Amino acid sequence: PEPPGTCGEYGCDLSCNHGGCQEVARVCPVGFSMAETANGVRCTDIDECRSAACEGTCVNTEGGFACECGAGRELSADRRSCRDTDECQATPCQHRCENSVGSYRCSCRPG
Repeated sequence: PEPPGTCGEYGCDLSCNHGGCQEVARVCPVGFSMAETANGVRCTDIDECRSAACEGTCVNTEGGFACECGAGRELSADRRSCRDTDECQATPCQHRCENSVGSYRCSCRPG
């Protein structure tokens, strides 16, 4: 048996045959890549925002990323593009409400 930690923080792929095992490759979870550091080989987070196609703002997370949209807009079902929020559905106006991209405008009925 090898002392703990010889395969790094996430383990190794092992090739086993005839009762013995040999290290084939170190592995990292999805969203991480192998990197040489002062403390040896480690799995480091990949900054997916460098290549992610977010319409709004991209926020890098550990092992992934998230797209965010500004005020008056919401994330679409594809989790990457933004669509206008219809603020008028929340009836913010006393009389008339006109939705616009990212905002809305109230107006009064005649009289």
